[in-house]
Amino acid sequence: MQKIEILLIEDSDPDARLLKEMLADSGSGERFVLTRAVNLAEAKERLSERQPDVALMDLNLPDSSGLSTFLALQGAYPALPIVLLTGLSDENLAVRAVREGAQDYLVKGQVEPGNMARSIIYAVERSLSERAVKSGKRAGAQERGLCPEMIGESATLAEFKSLIATIAKTSSTSVLITGETGTGKELVANAIHYSSSRREGPFIKLNCSAIPDTLMEAEMFGYEKGAFTDARQAKKGLFELADGGTIFLDEIGDMDLRLQPKLLQVLENRTFRKLGGVQDQRVDVRVIAATNLDLGNMVREKRFREDLFYRLNVMVVSLPPLRERKEDILPIVRHFLKENGAGSRQKGLKEGAIDLLLGYDWPGNVRELKNVVERALILAGPDDIGPEHLNISAPAPHHAENQPLVKGYSSEMTLEELEKAHIMTVLQRTGWNITHASRTLGISRFTLREKAKKYGLNKE
Repeated sequence: MQKIEILLIEDSDPDARLLKEMLADSGSGERFVLTRAVNLAEAKERLSERQPDVALMDLNLPDSSGLSTFLALQGAYPALPIVLLTGLSDENLAVRAVREGAQDYLVKGQVEPGNMARSIIYAVERSLSERAVKSGKRAGAQERGLCPEMIGESATLAEFKSLIATIAKTSSTSVLITGETGTGKELVANAIHYSSSRREGPFIKLNCSAIPDTLMEAEMFGYEKGAFTDARQAKKGLFELADGGTIFLDEIGDMDLRLQPKLLQVLENRTFRKLGGVQDQRVDVRVIAATNLDLGNMVREKRFREDLFYRLNVMVVSLPPLRERKEDILPIVRHFLKENGAGSRQKGLKEGAIDLLLGYDWPGNVRELKNVVERALILAGPDDIGPEHLNISAPAPHHAENQPLVKGYSSEMTLEELEKAHIMTVLQRTGWNITHASRTLGISRFTLREKAKKYGLNKE
């Protein structure tokens, strides 16, 4: 897996520790390599020695503050993608900085670890895509064809590979990829693009949950000079950058309802209009969208446009969770072991580890499996991997339907009391395994730790 080098520009030691912890807890933590600078001068010094993939920068530093902080760094290193850190009081300033060229902004104390990681990955990928479009370079041969990460021996996976190959033969049909988090929706999008006739064109990715609603339209469609106060020069949007290729709209269910008609226009007419523009532009782009939400249910609840849903829902790839294709678990594990064992003896799996891997439900799917294997390799050292290295728990015993989920439940409890009791119950059932408990609760490990601290929950 390609590492992402991040320069964290943050003067506060507690904030820096928290940000590093959040990235480690994001589900993509193994991808990130962090170095730190405590002020703008030190940041420039580090950048003069080695330029990382992205900068994560606080707007207020000891030697510079406000918009001038961003402009100073951007002016000196225009090719460096920058993600800003800001407080609530600086949010309007951060929006102005994004319009000046910052990739995104994150509000301290509000951003979740997963969203932070997606924002950073997206900033890097967009920067690479823009450079590829400008230079005329396209993806190398190693990126084409069905993605090698789609590993397994199940009949289900074979059917999906056949379906992907069929879809790839078309060049303009919209595709909707559905499935739980971690099932490999982005891999499928990659496979479709790089197996299609559009493989020599751009492949642009946009995570619809990672961009603030106030910036999404400009991000997708671009803007003309003077379109708003800070628009000092025209900017191309992602659809224009994707012309001749494919645009992948991840987390499409999070797209603002007010923006959905503009996406519908692109799908129906192959045209869009920039912010501040006076005429439509034509574009030749294939749209692949992905979601872990039930868009049909969202349509019924008026949270997603019905006409857009049917435009996206032309070809559907519904990825099954890993627990429904368990015969693929061991081939995937062996692939990860081989991938991480270059130059040394490839480790094996002890019998107890195999039983645990096959018995676990994998709520985080292949992504969780990859993280578990990488951690186990570190914990096992030179030895083969045993159950003690996997940091997962066997399935909890089944509870009768009439048994309350929360111990000591009472209809007189406040919502806070109920949440506290529920979190405590899940922590106890999972043996205080924070990773397992957070996935059961559907929240990040960071959020779980914060709630445990808030409610004074401790392992006794």
